Amino acid sequence: MPEERKLVTILFADVTGSTELGESLDPEDVRALMGRYYAHAQRVIQEHGGTLEKFIGDAVMAVFGLPRAHGNDAERALAAALALREAIATDPLLGGRLLLRMGVNTGEVVATSDQASGDFLVTGDAVNVAARLQQAAGPDEIVVGGRTATAAQNAFLFGEVHLIEVKGKREPLRVFPLVEMRTARLVGRPPLIGRRQDLLQLDLLRMRTLEERRPQLVSIVAPAGTGKTRLLEEFLAQLDAADGFQVATARCLPYGQTLTYWPLRGLLTDLLGGEIGKPLVADAFVRGGQAAEDAARLADLVLATLGIEREGAIDRESIFAAWRLLVEILVHQTPRIVVFEDLHWASESLLDLVEYLMHLRIQASLLILVLSRPELLDRRPMWGGGRRNFTSLALEPLSDAQTRELVERLTTTDGGLQETIRERIVQRSGGNPFFAIELVRGLTERGLAAGNVTTSEVLPDTVYEATLARLDLLPARERAMLQVASVAGRDFRAATLHAVLDTLEPTELESMLDGLLAQDLIVPGESGTFRFRHILIRDVAYGTLSRAERVRLHGKIAAWLETSAGDRLDEFTELIAYHYREAVVLARQSAIPLELPIDPSRAVHYLERAGLLASRSGAFAEARAYLQSAINLAPVEEHLRLYEQLGDAIPNSNSAIDAYRKARECWLRTTGQDPPVGMRLLRKLLIESLRLHPWATDTALSKKEELAELLTEAQRLAEAVGNEDERWRVRIADLLWLYWRGDLTPEEVNAGRGVAMAAAAYFEARENWAALSEALDAYTFLSWMVDAWDDALAASRRRLGIPELPAMERGDTVYRMAGTYFCRGNYARCSQIVREALEQLRAGEPVVHLLEAVVRATYALYLSGHWSEMSDFVPTLEEMWEQVQYDASKAFFLAVGGYLSGGYLAVLSIALAREDRAVADAAASVIERGFPIRNTNARALLVALCEEDPNKISCDPSSEELWDQTDIPTLMFLSEHGIHAPQALIKRLLSRLSWYSWWWNNVVSRCVEIAQALLVEDHGRLATAIDEAETHGLIPHAARMRIVLAQRTSDQTQLERARPVLERLGDRRSLRRLEEIAATLDERGR
Repeated sequence: MPEERKLVTILFADVTGSTELGESLDPEDVRALMGRYYAHAQRVIQEHGGTLEKFIGDAVMAVFGLPRAHGNDAERALAAALALREAIATDPLLGGRLLLRMGVNTGEVVATSDQASGDFLVTGDAVNVAARLQQAAGPDEIVVGGRTATAAQNAFLFGEVHLIEVKGKREPLRVFPLVEMRTARLVGRPPLIGRRQDLLQLDLLRMRTLEERRPQLVSIVAPAGTGKTRLLEEFLAQLDAADGFQVATARCLPYGQTLTYWPLRGLLTDLLGGEIGKPLVADAFVRGGQAAEDAARLADLVLATLGIEREGAIDRESIFAAWRLLVEILVHQTPRIVVFEDLHWASESLLDLVEYLMHLRIQASLLILVLSRPELLDRRPMWGGGRRNFTSLALEPLSDAQTRELVERLTTTDGGLQETIRERIVQRSGGNPFFAIELVRGLTERGLAAGNVTTSEVLPDTVYEATLARLDLLPARERAMLQVASVAGRDFRAATLHAVLDTLEPTELESMLDGLLAQDLIVPGESGTFRFRHILIRDVAYGTLSRAERVRLHGKIAAWLETSAGDRLDEFTELIAYHYREAVVLARQSAIPLELPIDPSRAVHYLERAGLLASRSGAFAEARAYLQSAINLAPVEEHLRLYEQLGDAIPNSNSAIDAYRKARECWLRTTGQDPPVGMRLLRKLLIESLRLHPWATDTALSKKEELAELLTEAQRLAEAVGNEDERWRVRIADLLWLYWRGDLTPEEVNAGRGVAMAAAAYFEARENWAALSEALDAYTFLSWMVDAWDDALAASRRRLGIPELPAMERGDTVYRMAGTYFCRGNYARCSQIVREALEQLRAGEPVVHLLEAVVRATYALYLSGHWSEMSDFVPTLEEMWEQVQYDASKAFFLAVGGYLSGGYLAVLSIALAREDRAVADAAASVIERGFPIRNTNARALLVALCEEDPNKISCDPSSEELWDQTDIPTLMFLSEHGIHAPQALIKRLLSRLSWYSWWWNNVVSRCVEIAQALLVEDHGRLATAIDEAETHGLIPHAARMRIVLAQRTSDQTQLERARPVLERLGDRRSLRRLEEIAATLDERGR
């Protein structure tokens, strides 16, 4: 080895009382005893990775860090010193006769070696100081220098520091007596500086959630390195055990957006405190009061997020509801702190779930802590907004004074930094604690902290450079290990490293991990795992890898996971898919193609499987991402199959329609087209489009002409294929098309009803439940079109009896039943049907699938004057709003039809009538967010209602109307204020009425008749129209119109008929108007 500067730790050990020993024993006996001492020394030093540099009389000098550094050489030297002292004390011949005094010091030396003999020559001040420490030690004492104590403080205990005068040194040396090795390694934590107020705020919220038994949500948002995790550690460390808080943590991975629910594994383990499996999860539900059957079902839903497969698809709302119920049960039993770390890396579905969990339905002591970078607010601008008991903490950079204090605290053991270097660190770090810590540690590890260094060259300009400088100091093998760990992720297992670094012996691996722990680059995790101390260390380590090496390591880790997963393969599918995908994508990014260590088909296979599992757990955004990635990597000939799977995986969406269309385009481009495949794709495309609402999509199927052409093509293919199942499925698509055409004769509708019933019989006999539901659905709405209400109800009841009817289909069926009663004007039965459906929901089942039915029920209650029953549905509306507002997959309900906003419009109208400002403001806030911005008429209606000003009404014909939710209330509002409705509005409603005569006939026809009577000032006709409206259940509208009629005719009997109705309703607004008109009429009479 050429002459080289090295950072090493030197151990000097000398025998005390050797002169007296020589006087009392024969020289041969002394030699034998000293030989045993030297043998112990040689063995112990070798066992701890040191090099026995030389024997000097009775003294031994050993060097740790030559010829190879270990990263924890200071710890090795101290462990060797303790072991040597123990070996001498327990030796039957040496014990009681020999006592050692030892000194240990760390510093830079110049090292050379004789290649022939292998001997080393080590020189430098660090050697001299180690010798002086040994001389200053008492018998059987081990004295340690400051740098050694700093490097080993997490693994060893030291006595009280004291100063010793050393010849040749101008200043006294700070020395630390070594006491013993710690029973458990401390996880090194830098001092917490500048966060006192934040810590007090967290503690205040902890006390509030205990005292008030009310959940609190805290979002800690700050850039990387600002101290989020350190603040959390300090807060958790100060918890009082008497409070009984149990802590559970979900840690998101840097590539978490590609792993749907992966962090929930750690969270569930912490919550339940055992090996995760169905028995443990089900038992938690049973202890929460659920029946065994329900507990098993709920456990399946929770475990679906972990990739523990269950048969069939599961809707995400059921999964979310099951998770929330589990948390509610556990929080009810004991106070909980639930932590989500690095949530900015979470998948969209996990973010949705976290937002859902924020809305617990019980009063309990739960503190949810969310740690994230500001990027989370880019993805979710409304994060936490408008929620009760939400607190946001934004950690600001440290001030110069605070950074200076941090640096001084970090270097106290070493005697401090020179003023010029300390100030340079303060300026360079920019108030970022992690950057400052890395700069100090880098200087310390290079031996520059207390040296005569004043130039700026020793300080990197960025945190990346500072961290990289530390990694460059690592021995080559430990640096390679850290690089492998960075590919595995922020958390990793020793088994993963061993699988990749397969030439290492387990003892070598353990030794290298100890070195990285000593360097504070990694920290121990849970269940035998390790974590990078900070994600920036992982990022820097990963950044040092070449693209080719990343390809190799991702592929190797994926292959090992695939092999080691065993019968738990589905649980690791997303992780395997990620590593295989990264390997293929990185290889293809190279301008010069890189050799792939894997078959790309493995990546396609696991991405496809991950997409299927994500779909089954209701994570449709992630399912789409996985399958699109599979398509991007797969050869063209596989695109047809994968696009079809993509459509199957994301039902009831525009994306599904687009996927089926692309699959069909692939089929059209293939030579030797397979007609059954083309038939199947076309049928899926048509049914998905027609059931979603063809004019509500952004797809090419929004034109009637194209739909008609595709249906004709489907019928041709069905006949050519000769597949009876497909023939009937195409017939159902044709029936759906009849529904949307709207220009049918009763004969055509009845013929369609016959086809639908025959299709239902065909599919029921073959137990094709999905097709049976489609057929009965088609029969129901065709029955509406010819006023066959009883037939429609019978079909819906039959549909509800389908085995394992999916939640979406069940909700649609209840909506059809409620709609049937609504069409007939039986508003009481309409709301009763929905109330019964809500009562029949099983524990943990979501309500969002009943959204349309609930909205229809609330509208029925408002129109019919059953206002006192509205309180039964308001909590359900609120729960639905909580789900819909964060879930992009529910945007259809908001953007088309304004369903949920329509429900709140009924709530708002009652609150305004009763002058309940608090309820009215809350409902108006929801409506304002729910109605599309482009719908100017709807927003104008909202303002007019709230201000009771009909002049604010807008009837712009170019506005994209939600006709049943805005046009009808607009018409009623204008009529109730005695204002003539614009002809354009009446004409638009009548045109809709001709199409939807079976749906809105009762409401629209009555309201339009009243508006037209007003328009022509025909008071007799108006009186008759009001009576008809009252007879057909439109109670509040009829009562209010009597006020208008009285004003026009001076007929006070109309007021007397209206007054008891309005008093029963509590309609204070209308009663005040009634009294004003009555006073005016009385004045006229006098």
